[in-house]
Amino acid sequence: MDNKQLKTIAEELFQVKDKSWGMYAFSRDILKNKVADKDKEAMIEQAIRCGEETAVWAMKEFGTSNPWEMAKKLKLKVEFTDRGQIADRVLFALFTPPDRVEIMTEPIEHLGGESGLDGLITKEEIIRLILGHEIFHYLEDEIEGIYTRNEKIILWNFLGYKNKSTLRALSEIGGMYFSRKINEISYSPFALDILLYYNYSPDEALKMYREVLSF
Repeated sequence: MDNKQLKTIAEELFQVKDKSWGMYAFSRDILKNKVADKDKEAMIEQAIRCGEETAVWAMKEFGTSNPWEMAKKLKLKVEFTDRGQIADRVLFALFTPPDRVEIMTEPIEHLGGESGLDGLITKEEIIRLILGHEIFHYLEDEIEGIYTRNEKIILWNFLGYKNKSTLRALSEIGGMYFSRKINEISYSPFALDILLYYNYSPDEALKMYREVLSF
């Protein structure tokens, strides 16, 4: 895939509808088969609303929409790490309770280099979007009753005992739309999942891109 093609893919990803991104998030959840598609759609809507409403609350509460200023007021320890691939996993950021946010610079540098995305997105914008997402994960631990941590599905039911679990997909959706709201962008930050992954595995990134467009 050349840079021109990558830019075309980025432009198309920036036009993908919210519902499609939500289904993409569910496709990567290990519990995806435990939820019917019609229930997924309702959950996606609620998770998006949760992220956006939490963003509105946070901007009012902290008096800023700037994720760096917000992180400072929350006393989060934001660190940059010169890595992106850990074992067989590619990570862009990591929130470690209670207050540590680690942002991986390697995938950002790769994408922000000669990737052909000039005019579409900058390194600084990518970092702000990633930071906004991790701030949401921090707030999930702080806000009692937040939807993304309270919506649960029943894994099994035996003699009246129910084993329930949260859904990682809902947390990821909430984080993306929280970040979109505070950063005031028009597209879903989910696009970065694919764009940042490209330099590690172009074929897999292309497969992910086609999958998103199929939803």
